[in-house]
Amino acid sequence: MSALPSGSGVAARLAPAKPKTRGFLHIVRHGAGPHAIYVVTYRRLSHDGPSAVENHPENKEHASLPSAALPSTPPGTSGTSAPPKPVLAEGAQALIELLERIGVDFRLGDVRGALEDILRLGSANIPDLWLSDEEMLEKGLVES
Repeated sequence: MSALPSGSGVAARLAPAKPKTRGFLHIVRHGAGPHAIYVVTYRRLSHDGPSAVENHPENKEHASLPSAALPSTPPGTSGTSAPPKPVLAEGAQALIELLERIGVDFRLGDVRGALEDILRLGSANIPDLWLSDEEMLEKGLVES
């Protein structure tokens, strides 16, 4: 028996973790009752691309710096940001199933409060979702 770890175990540990993007779900209800339609959109909180860095208010103060001194993309981002793709859910049950597929944790108080706000006010945000680019594509939350 060898004291060395198996190859698949080593590969799993050496594989780089997929960078995840912090974001939130914005949900808007259209209509009322069992025929309501819910529009779910994932919004990223990280700023991708050079325009976000160059147009940041702190960078406007340092206009004397050459643009080459500013990073073109924040560390850990690819710089290519697919636009969000709204996903429709027809009815409350379809909304719950969609949120489960996305990976929303219904045990969190923020999530339960957001669902109450959707019913009461017509829209809400579910905060603190961390998804990789691949996960966003898989779940249909961004344009491919």
